[in-house]
Amino acid sequence: MESNATQSRVPIEDIRRVELITATLRVISAQGFERTTVRDIARAADASVGSVNYYYRSKDDLLRAAVAETDARFRSQVRQAVAEASDYPSKLARVVDLCFGDDGDDAPDWAVFVDFWYRASRQESYRTIFEEAHEEWIDLLSQVLANGAASGVFFLSADPRDEAIAFAAMIDGLALYTRVTTRVDTETARRIAKEHIDSLCRKSAPRRRVKR
Repeated sequence: MESNATQSRVPIEDIRRVELITATLRVISAQGFERTTVRDIARAADASVGSVNYYYRSKDDLLRAAVAETDARFRSQVRQAVAEASDYPSKLARVVDLCFGDDGDDAPDWAVFVDFWYRASRQESYRTIFEEAHEEWIDLLSQVLANGAASGVFFLSADPRDEAIAFAAMIDGLALYTRVTTRVDTETARRIAKEHIDSLCRKSAPRRRVKR
């Protein structure tokens, strides 16, 4: 029979990893990736540098792990919210609300993702994480759009996957704008994205219903 020490070892290590990831996201959000050091992360996690290096070999490893973990949690949250929404426009609206939550909400930290996108544009290891997450994200949006179109709720001007890519790109672009200009805040981003959802529901001459 395993001792209590043996039984508790794995949970303690898991907790420590979560603490390090949380600290990494917090420090990078405040300072930016380039200015962040492993020592900064260790201090924020109330850990030693040696302890951080035990779990992660470098700052890059920490950022990759942190973004992959937080993005996976967020996608899980979105999937649940989409499943619970009663109609197709509400499903997309819930996506928007989660992406652009108010202060204190469990929304993505776009400051971290802007740093991550920059590195993904230049380094294969980051791009791989982005592509895996992005594929799942597009699949989720495509399904909602395709089902909405098949039900006569959405009137799409393109294939559901292309529409999903456009919708995701709009979300990311608005997120970037909230970071680089004072003219676009989260409320403005929500409004613009939801106006786009409304436009998908209006049957107009240029639009056609896309069958599954």
